[in-house]
Amino acid sequence: MIARAFILFALCGMTMLLCQFSPQAKGGEEAGVLAELPMVAGSFVGESEPPSDKERGLLPADTIIVKRAYRTPGRSVENRDHAHASLVIAGNDSRSIHRPEVCLDGQGWTVTDSRVREVKLISGEVLRVRDLAIEREVLLDDGTKLPLRAHYVYWFVGVDVSTPSNFERQMLSLRDSVLHNVNHRWAYPSVMARVTANLTPQQSGERRRNDEETVEMILSLIRSLAPRLQKDLMPHS
Repeated sequence: MIARAFILFALCGMTMLLCQFSPQAKGGEEAGVLAELPMVAGSFVGESEPPSDKERGLLPADTIIVKRAYRTPGRSVENRDHAHASLVIAGNDSRSIHRPEVCLDGQGWTVTDSRVREVKLISGEVLRVRDLAIEREVLLDDGTKLPLRAHYVYWFVGVDVSTPSNFERQMLSLRDSVLHNVNHRWAYPSVMARVTANLTPQQSGERRRNDEETVEMILSLIRSLAPRLQKDLMPHS
């Protein structure tokens, strides 16, 4: 018993010394992304959108939120694509970055599938992202209810690192804070688009797309967006 108490006392003492003499962790001033989304990305042109009052109310005041609605201009409605992209960059409060599933549930969406997908970039690098298949009911103008499906694709970006996993993000934060004296200022980009297979182009304002075609379109947009906003994927990096 005395030996156990001595060992415990020694461990506590060593921990206190390590905390006292370890260097102060670097603050997360530097984000791994630019605080902007490009206006042009491949065949898409994006129009800037302001954050909603609800987003501003739920997230800490120093959170950076950038949004664009991307469309393929010059095409007939039968060949048009729409997608919404957003970029959230944490401030001093880590609550800015969380699992998007939480917000989607609060907006009435149900996650029906979750999987990691790979985006092969022009540089040859592979970006791993998480694809959420989501669904909810919408009320049409004539009073009928229609199931609306969509795909929400996101990933987390830190300093020279990215991951499609919130758990891995937390482990990276812990590891780099303890071993490398770095506090990540995390960000998460996302792209969302509807599955329009059960809608006419006149109802949706875009072409009919099934799940596979919608995911392919989103990943194509990410292929153009990621090297323009994620610093470690930029050509000069």
